[in-house]
Amino acid sequence: MSTHHPSHARAHRGPLPPLSPGRRHRDSDRGGPLLEFAAVFPILLLTAVVALEAFFAFVAAERLESAARAGARVAGGQHVESTHQLAGASLTARQALPSWLDGAQVTSGVNDSDGFYVEVSHPLPIVFSSVGFDLTLTRRVDMPHV
Repeated sequence: MSTHHPSHARAHRGPLPPLSPGRRHRDSDRGGPLLEFAAVFPILLLTAVVALEAFFAFVAAERLESAARAGARVAGGQHVESTHQLAGASLTARQALPSWLDGAQVTSGVNDSDGFYVEVSHPLPIVFSSVGFDLTLTRRVDMPHV
């Protein structure tokens, strides 16, 4: 009669497989991806904020330029002699601005070459204003006297 001893039973089934190295590595690496994300996230966020700020600055500059051109076209269609006609050019430039640039300063006048100009200025639209930039975007369109 054979007696089964636990050590004999193990010998018949073969040796127990060792713990897989991948499993041991995974247990010690738990949370690694989260730490990597936590390290990279501020850089990604800063990149996104800078990209948004640059986008808004370029859009604002384009809108200011467009408004100055609209005003200059109005003044160019008239023989500019009076301040009333230049005021019409300034009003046209102001109306060409989008509502988020309502605070822009619009000036118009006669330039050095007997032509005229329309100039539109607005502080740089910064979404996150805690940075403390105090920059002003200015676009000026000069038209010759024709």
